[in-house]
Amino acid sequence: MLELRNYQQLTLDSLERFLHRAGESAAGPSTAFEEETERREGKPRRYLTVPQLPELPYVCLRVPTGGGKTLMASHALGIAADKLLHSERVVCLWLVPTNTIREQTLSALRDRKHPYRQALASRFSGPVTVLDLTESLYVQAGTLAGETCVIVSTLAALRVEETEGRKVYETNGALQHHFTGLTAEQDAVLERNEDGTRAYSLANVLRLHAPIVIMDEAHNARTALSFDTLARFRPSCIIEFTATPETTHDPGKQQFASNVLCHVSALELKAEQMVKLPIKLQADLGWPGVVAEALACRQRLEEIAREEEQQTGEYIRPIALLQAQAKSSTKETITVEVLKQRLLDDFKIPEEQIAIATGSTRELENIDLFDRACPIKFIITVQALKEGWDCSFAYVLCSVAEISSAKAVEQILGRILRLPHARTKLHEELNCSYAFATKTFDAVARTLTDALVENGFERLEAKQLVTHFDAPDPTLFSLAGLFDEVSEVVIEPPNLAKLDDNLRQRVSFDAASGTITVAGHVTVADEKQLTACFKTPAAKEAVQRLAVAARRTPNRPSVAPRMSVPQLAIRRNGQLELFDESHVLDSHWILSTCDVELSEADFPSDAAAGTAGEVDVTARGRMEYSFVGRMRRQLQLVGIEPGWDVHGLTNWFDRQIPHPDITRTEATLFIHRALSRLMETRRLTVEQLAQQKYRLRDVLAAKIETHRSQQSKREYERLLFGDSHDEITVDPSFCFHFEEGRYAANWIYDGPYRFQKHLFPQVGELKAEGEEFDCAVFLDQMPDVSYWVRNLERRPTSSFWLQTATDRFYPDFVAMLKGGRILMVESKGLDRWSNDDSREKRTLGELWANRSDGKCIFVMPNGPDWKAITAAVRAR
Repeated sequence: MLELRNYQQLTLDSLERFLHRAGESAAGPSTAFEEETERREGKPRRYLTVPQLPELPYVCLRVPTGGGKTLMASHALGIAADKLLHSERVVCLWLVPTNTIREQTLSALRDRKHPYRQALASRFSGPVTVLDLTESLYVQAGTLAGETCVIVSTLAALRVEETEGRKVYETNGALQHHFTGLTAEQDAVLERNEDGTRAYSLANVLRLHAPIVIMDEAHNARTALSFDTLARFRPSCIIEFTATPETTHDPGKQQFASNVLCHVSALELKAEQMVKLPIKLQADLGWPGVVAEALACRQRLEEIAREEEQQTGEYIRPIALLQAQAKSSTKETITVEVLKQRLLDDFKIPEEQIAIATGSTRELENIDLFDRACPIKFIITVQALKEGWDCSFAYVLCSVAEISSAKAVEQILGRILRLPHARTKLHEELNCSYAFATKTFDAVARTLTDALVENGFERLEAKQLVTHFDAPDPTLFSLAGLFDEVSEVVIEPPNLAKLDDNLRQRVSFDAASGTITVAGHVTVADEKQLTACFKTPAAKEAVQRLAVAARRTPNRPSVAPRMSVPQLAIRRNGQLELFDESHVLDSHWILSTCDVELSEADFPSDAAAGTAGEVDVTARGRMEYSFVGRMRRQLQLVGIEPGWDVHGLTNWFDRQIPHPDITRTEATLFIHRALSRLMETRRLTVEQLAQQKYRLRDVLAAKIETHRSQQSKREYERLLFGDSHDEITVDPSFCFHFEEGRYAANWIYDGPYRFQKHLFPQVGELKAEGEEFDCAVFLDQMPDVSYWVRNLERRPTSSFWLQTATDRFYPDFVAMLKGGRILMVESKGLDRWSNDDSREKRTLGELWANRSDGKCIFVMPNGPDWKAITAAVRAR
């Protein structure tokens, strides 16, 4: 099964916490959403509801193009079934935006060897059935009750005005058996025909099963009509996956923003080897020249790919996408036919290497572009590749079309971003994308940047991800320089009409303050134009200062963007190893003899013996099920619950609770003792325990984790400070290397202070205020510091960490001092400096420093005591 990347796992962990809390909290999804967004971002965001689905857990996971949304969605279904619905079998309505993507999704989910299907299977113990909408009109009741059933459709096909949609809501004799033996509670949720009778419809079948809705590219379904359609199926939750969620929330105008639970950044995708970035851009050539340069680039990449294969065995055949102009009745255009003929005549490209992909010509159908025998190296399109097409061999985008609209280029740009087989190549050229266009560099760069934003990247990131490539002018500069704004106060208003259109778009004048502002790089020619806008010598001098400021590069570190930091190691049997959790857990302990007592606070007897489901008290004092409680009860009524005995329940818990460090014998003995103890001391029956098995599972898992943590702490103390024969040391043989390509920040600092010594251009995950910000500014201004880096939490592959007894400690900042020593700083507020967590981290950090022979320094200032940092640095 395809292993999840770190950012994918962190995102799904957030979803899991949200769904678990949404199901357990009487306040429902709003509280769960605020808690999780505060946990991730430091402050809560408000949960937005839609009138048609007021209590529904409805969240969005924002993942940029190339981030693996469908794989994550496959895992998300199992998470929702487990953490929210407490069900081993569910019905899922999997909605996609187009028929092309519907066919691709159906094919992948049905293929037992495909990573998507394997992800689904890993989350459910029973069988999984995948249906299209037509097949679901004849689905058997036993299939829905005994299997996990995924129905793949477009949202449009479910609308009643569509022929297929009408069948979903009409009485269907093939489905009548689903409605026998219903309780009054179940019957009450069904839609009725005009005469008041039950509608034996697929919509009503789904209402009985409270489907989980997975929405691919959810920004396409944010209208009131879409919500009306979704509400007719009475879903238990909706999980959206999109690169560009809707951000406008105006219920009065029937516009509803998505509840973005978390988002993934471009840096995370780049660090996890998922996308080809940056985009190398060459522009401002005539269209024959652009095509020639694109073909030369592809040819060079093919030569590099051969070298890559010789070294790694990985086959890559770089493909160029050529975007032609649409046919026009009013002017001559560079059509698909014209472009193909140019390839054949002028560049002598064999015809079998060229494929056309347009609405009317589909030469890519049933072609495996990854096959070594496939000859295709050039694909000509207009807009046909804008969706539902993926081939990570696509490296070069060449556009002779009007590449002025971000929306027009958004989807086709996404076709060249995916990295082949999602792993970094030895040759750096194969880790980038390439774009060629006929317009000016400034114009195309802005459009590509906007298109990256449309593909789910943050604007601040996107500005850094388009770079000049192999231009006639040897000066290479990043797009960041094009967008930084500089300003000067002038004593007279300028005559901006003298500027050409390109420069005029980047210049603004504030008459109130007398300030002229220019966005982007100012060339010598630009400076002359700006100077001509003024009459007075003082104003002309101000323009000179402005031009110098615009051309000035930031004060970057003079060294390469890499910093090596020695890690904590352990010498065991003469061998040096990185000290990690395996050493803490690598000790013999017997779970089966540990305490199995569960307190009333852990597992209340009244809840276990009472009615299943979550209940709350209404304003009128009446007990009612919460939304999630109603869904769980409804699923119990339509599900097939086996008869339970203690041994069967023990085995169920054993399968449900991960314990890779504990043998199955030990685990089942512990669980059996715990269940027996509950039945003896609380007088609870096995049926009552089974009814509450999901909640009891979490309680037992927590109990086992408590014992594991206690054992880990004992072993940790023995290894670090006890009578262990193993030696804990800091050795340069084990170093973590901070490198720009691995710096996987989820979000970027964008405050007014400009950091001068940060190792990378962007400072990751730092707020523009607070003690951590103040500490960063102190380090940035500290004369002893050569450069520093904001260390990211929970990024084990891109951040420095030290192993604690039960977790990993990620210090806030790591700095290289003049002279070569390493400084590690953990910022702690006065209210947290003395707690157990801080004491453990302080002890560990000081141990790391003490074992480094004076090469490393650790400081945990008590609140804003920045002088402690200076004192520690200068004490040695």
